[in-house]
Amino acid sequence: MVLGSGTASLSPPARFVWNALMHPDLHPHNRGFAWPVMFQDAPPPRVVESSEFDRVVWSSPWPTVPEVLVQFDLRPNTQLRWTLLAHAPTPSLQTIEWLRAQASHLVNVDLRSALGH
Repeated sequence: MVLGSGTASLSPPARFVWNALMHPDLHPHNRGFAWPVMFQDAPPPRVVESSEFDRVVWSSPWPTVPEVLVQFDLRPNTQLRWTLLAHAPTPSLQTIEWLRAQASHLVNVDLRSALGH
C-alpha cells in the first residue's frame, strides 16, 4: 500500500545520486559519517532491493515504524521520486503524515546537503 510520495529535482548526475542511495551508511564526499540524519541509536536503513541507476528500496529508517519501506525511483535527468510503502496494518493517519514529512526532509534536506546542492 502506498502511504505517500513526492519528487525532487537534483543537480548531480543520476549515477551519483543512485550511489548515495545505495550507501546510506557512507557520506558521498567521504566525510566519515552516514548522510541521512538518523534518530539517536538508530542504524542507517539497509538496501532491500535495487536496479542499477534507476531504483533503490530501503528498509525503514524509522525505528518506530519498521514495516515501512522507502522506494526511490530515479530518472536520467535526476528527477527523484520517493514512495512510502507499507503492508497491513496501515499506520494511523497521524503517523502517515509524520512519515511523509520525514521522507520529504530526508530527500530535500539530508540528501541535498550530503550531495552539496
